[in-house]
Amino acid sequence: KPLVNMDVALDVDTWTLAEPHKTFGNSRFYYQFRADYFDSDSVNRMTDLASLPLTTNLPVIGSSVSDLIADNTPLPVPADYRIHGVNVDAGIGYDVIKQAKGHVGIGLNTGVSTPYMKVRNMQSSANLFLNLLDTFDTEVVTYKAGISLQGSYQVTPWLEIGANASLNHQTGEMDNGWVGSGVHMDGSYRTLDIGVKLKPAPLLQQAHLKKAFVSVGYSRSRWDYDNAQINTPMGSVQVPGMFDADFEHDMTYVGLGYDF
Repeated sequence: KPLVNMDVALDVDTWTLAEPHKTFGNSRFYYQFRADYFDSDSVNRMTDLASLPLTTNLPVIGSSVSDLIADNTPLPVPADYRIHGVNVDAGIGYDVIKQAKGHVGIGLNTGVSTPYMKVRNMQSSANLFLNLLDTFDTEVVTYKAGISLQGSYQVTPWLEIGANASLNHQTGEMDNGWVGSGVHMDGSYRTLDIGVKLKPAPLLQQAHLKKAFVSVGYSRSRWDYDNAQINTPMGSVQVPGMFDADFEHDMTYVGLGYDF
């Protein structure tokens, strides 16, 4: 802000390995973990280069940003986008409610997130006009810590419903060759997962399927990064600006699992 604004939606392929709740023996204590890898193809989307409302003449250049882009606000610029990354959550907890058919637990959560975004500008005139690079990559590496809530209920011998959520504070750094590397960022990380487990063994009565299950559900993660002060190159001068990045990842999934 206020030079570049991006709001992009991409289809993302996601692979997840997860254990939402595994007790230590017969105790009420449990551990949980989740590892996601997500990746998207490069897709053409729109970027806005805006002149909001930089009207002060800049040194050396002698003109304002508004003058430089001829008061076109916003100026649509096509660009290719791709995003991929890794997200890992792990934690321990305690079942405050533990019954034969279900449980509710609360715990501590930690982990690391590394969303990575690659953008390629498609309009050479805008590149020359604003002295932007042909490509710029943004990599955010953050560490998080917070609380988690997890529960499940055995509706029938073959159907179990469950949900888990977490709220975390995160801190880390953004690396971007265009705005500078090592920009410190703070923010929040939230997750929600609601699903069902279908166990075919009671229906099929086959010994080798007794501990297998199919999972179906919905998962949502959101990274909110607070504003970070940056300096944006504009010709031979540095223009102060703000970097505010939010990533949302929604997934409707079908999975296979096995209880060891």
